[in-house]
Amino acid sequence: MAALSRDTYEGPRGPLSKTEDSDSDIDIGSLLEIDSTKKNGWDDKQKLIKICQKEVGTISSGKRPLNIAIIGSHGCGKSSLLNTIFASFSDEKWKELAAHGSHGGLGKQISQNLISFKKEKYYFRKGANNEEDDEILMPTFIDMKGFEDQNDEFTKELLNIIFYGRMQEFGKLSDVLTHYQNYGLNGLREKYGQGKEYLVIDRIIFVCSGDPITTLPTQLMACVSEVAHGVRGIPIFGVMTKSDKFDGRKNTEVEKRETEFRKHLGIPNNRFARIKNYCEDIDKDMAYMFSVIPQIDVRVLKLMTQVFSNALEVTNPDGRLEYSSTEAELPGESREGAKLVPPRRQPGPRPPQEASSGLGFASLLLLITIQVLFMAILLHFGMNPVITEEKLNTICANYDFIKSKHDASIDGLNELCDHKVDILKPPIYLLGGGIVFVIVVLPIVLYFFLGKSRN
Repeated sequence: MAALSRDTYEGPRGPLSKTEDSDSDIDIGSLLEIDSTKKNGWDDKQKLIKICQKEVGTISSGKRPLNIAIIGSHGCGKSSLLNTIFASFSDEKWKELAAHGSHGGLGKQISQNLISFKKEKYYFRKGANNEEDDEILMPTFIDMKGFEDQNDEFTKELLNIIFYGRMQEFGKLSDVLTHYQNYGLNGLREKYGQGKEYLVIDRIIFVCSGDPITTLPTQLMACVSEVAHGVRGIPIFGVMTKSDKFDGRKNTEVEKRETEFRKHLGIPNNRFARIKNYCEDIDKDMAYMFSVIPQIDVRVLKLMTQVFSNALEVTNPDGRLEYSSTEAELPGESREGAKLVPPRRQPGPRPPQEASSGLGFASLLLLITIQVLFMAILLHFGMNPVITEEKLNTICANYDFIKSKHDASIDGLNELCDHKVDILKPPIYLLGGGIVFVIVVLPIVLYFFLGKSRN
């Protein structure tokens, strides 16, 4: 297969230096008449496309398409890589399907929504009999935008949410951050840890710039590797962009960077590629807007044959995270000690707790038992007089005998014997108050304490 020179590409007027004057007049007519089939690498490109098609299979296989996530730090060329991948499967021209650049909104950590590119967005090859759809099961690519070089609990959880398909297509990544800031890790897991699955990731392509001056995002690479290998065992691939400027085969500093890159991702050499993206750096005239550059496509397609390989499987395809109510489940720093990005705001209100359905059966039984006991005690002391009728009659008889014999009376005993019937009656006013206490007040008090201990 023809290798693309570091300094040249096959342009509309033959091999051009990447330093050619960009202000020269461009003959649009000649650009529109470019025959890409005559360019170097065209035949190799077609062969590699067929290999890719064979690896992914057809719709009739009954399988779902592969979901491939593109991830990396800011400015590494993720969107350019996506557009280059899409152009490599085209026989016509490069198109900007994935938007370039930073799009603000939340600062550095998260740029925009979760964006997916399904087959119908980038693949337009016809079938053997010129059918509009060749029924090839082309993958879905997921653009995750730019991450900071972080390995904290929020970044891990965000990757878990995306890798396990818990976020809808075009879902706002900013919503995940806001929910985390307001409700913490458990609140995030509660919201995204259950429900319907959308795009469960099968492959990960980590993108990094080949510029040796920039720092390798080792923390982010460690975070991606940990989450990818944690439960499902998702295969990871590595791409270094800007190889037109920085080639590890000719620059020892770049070579060292590439070695460290593979080491931190834990990937073999066959899962690594140096890629030249379609960009102004390799074509000042941007002639690729009217045609393709097979020499660029070949290098990308060689990597895609490995990414699409049907011999490569997710280690545990049915594996899913099992969340508990504790925050200690994920390894790493606690939320208090983690370096959060961006800085956390003051925590908002906690999510509303589900209303209790009342006391359980055991608590209700205990409440009834206590009520019965209190009622029995109340009746025992409330219904029984302080003196028995027999003793009262004896006292009054003796007093009558003494009074008749000595013709003397005692006011207190006269009052006692005259109202002995009333004395023997139970104190109804006390009994009524006690009944109100047992039936109304006591259950409220017990319900409060039993309910509090239950929660």
